[in-house]
Amino acid sequence: MPTLPATRLAGHLFTFITVAIWSVAFVGNKVLLSHITPIEVMLYRFSLAWGLMLLVAPLKGVIRSIREELYFLLLGFLGIFVYFLLENYALRYTQAANVGLYMGAIPILTALLAHFTVRNERFRLPLLLGFVVALAGMGMILFEGRHFELRLRGDLLALAAASVFALYSVLLKRAPAGYSPMLITRKSFFYAIILMLLWQFFRDEPMHWQALTLPVVALNLLFLGLFASGVAFFFWQRGIEIIGPVAAGNYIYLVPLLTALTGVVILHEKLTPVMIIGGVLILLGLYLSQRRYPASGTEKL
Repeated sequence: MPTLPATRLAGHLFTFITVAIWSVAFVGNKVLLSHITPIEVMLYRFSLAWGLMLLVAPLKGVIRSIREELYFLLLGFLGIFVYFLLENYALRYTQAANVGLYMGAIPILTALLAHFTVRNERFRLPLLLGFVVALAGMGMILFEGRHFELRLRGDLLALAAASVFALYSVLLKRAPAGYSPMLITRKSFFYAIILMLLWQFFRDEPMHWQALTLPVVALNLLFLGLFASGVAFFFWQRGIEIIGPVAAGNYIYLVPLLTALTGVVILHEKLTPVMIIGGVLILLGLYLSQRRYPASGTEKL
């Protein structure tokens, strides 16, 4: 596989593409949950992604050390298995807007964790200011026409999901030397799939095989598996490798804005003044978060 560029601009581009794909994927995930269970969505999409990566970069040098495999197991456990379970169950107990707002805490949580664990990733005032501004914009978009309603169980699950993904992003910087982003992603997916199979086995929930014959299910699974899981997670790993977890995490602020724009373009939803103002605030918050924050591709742990 050809080596992808490692310039600072490329790192930001990889991260932006990832967030753009995830913004569209949120809609596809909601469609699938009306036909199959959360664990089925996870199992199908990540199995597809793992199979794609296996075709692109055939298996070789499977295991170098048990310690390194435990690291990949931890990545798969936190960033894939636990995160998506928490997010999907949060959607059961609270409204989607609440979940989206709590996902906006990922950048600030990532910055706090990185401050104590990653050299040259110091928490700075622009990060906090950008977080406040961007969160205000996210709230305007997510809660337009509706009220924020605290639903403790679902909201706590959503906040836990945000915390887990922040930890996952920071841990990506601790990847053992000699592994490509493709191999790191594929190995973590493999262990996540094993965990999903174990979850499915012990819960003994029925599999909705017949749903796979529905075009809407098959097409959404293909998109989520090949792009939202395969391409996106690979690009996320590559982006963090180049610009660091904090700078990459700030792009999460764009998810509600890009999701709303997707609805306008694809679903012909109405673009309102509140959405425009919220979008401007999100972009301003992202700018403030990145301002005076150097690229961290050369930092050491």
